[in-house]
Amino acid sequence: MKKKSYAKINLTLDVIEKRQDGYHNIDGIMQMIDLYDEVEVKISDEFKITSNSKDIPLDENNLVYKAYLAMKDKYKFRENFLIHIEKNIPVSAGIAGGSTNSAVVIEMIDEILGLNMSLEDRKKIGRSIGADIPYLLVGKTARTRGIGDELEILDRLPETNILIVNNGVEISTPYIYSNIVPTGNSDRAEKLVSIYKNKNYDEFIDNLYNVMEEVSISYCPEIQEIKDKMYEFNCVKSLMSGSGPTVFGIYKNDKDIENAYNYFKKLYKNTFKVKTMER
Repeated sequence: MKKKSYAKINLTLDVIEKRQDGYHNIDGIMQMIDLYDEVEVKISDEFKITSNSKDIPLDENNLVYKAYLAMKDKYKFRENFLIHIEKNIPVSAGIAGGSTNSAVVIEMIDEILGLNMSLEDRKKIGRSIGADIPYLLVGKTARTRGIGDELEILDRLPETNILIVNNGVEISTPYIYSNIVPTGNSDRAEKLVSIYKNKNYDEFIDNLYNVMEEVSISYCPEIQEIKDKMYEFNCVKSLMSGSGPTVFGIYKNDKDIENAYNYFKKLYKNTFKVKTMER
């Protein structure tokens, strides 16, 4: 069985407070984009992960491996699987490449073995592995709160042209969280969600923000340089996704995004023209 596993971007992201369990409560809106990996799962004599990428772990440090172990522990099955991950999504990029692989593996193991898991069952397994996985199992425009696992499904965002640029710098998410000052409330996020629900999309896009940018840019100033250059190519909004370093630009004009793509592609191999989508 083979499935596409799609990336996400954070249209807006606020860090509210640190929790007693060491995680942080966040508030924001996540959006799926049509940049994807392909993941194949089939029953095998032994469990093994393979990939075309040398940048991902193939052992228990891979979220796919963790998903398999969590499911095996809960459902007590004996089957082993050969899992091949054809990577296209940049690694450690703030757009959930590892998490989205794990999400589709949960789905495929469920379907192959006939476990009859509900969406909530799948989300519970996912939450135990990574905060983004419950969202990726849903795959719609959604407000995300808690550690990212409390979802409010929103109306679909009209199809939007997005330019993705990843400079290849790995930024540790724990490092960003350890250096960020939480905002303490969701007032700004609440206002932005209200604007979105009223379908004032231009105003919504104008006010997108990511509170992680300041820390990430201080660590990697090139993020700001990429953002600034996107505006030179007439994007209507440029923002970092997650903890970075991936930067995305929202474009309304096909010629502008094509020109920007041609410029950035010469500098960064992980440059992609994508569209917003729902699974």
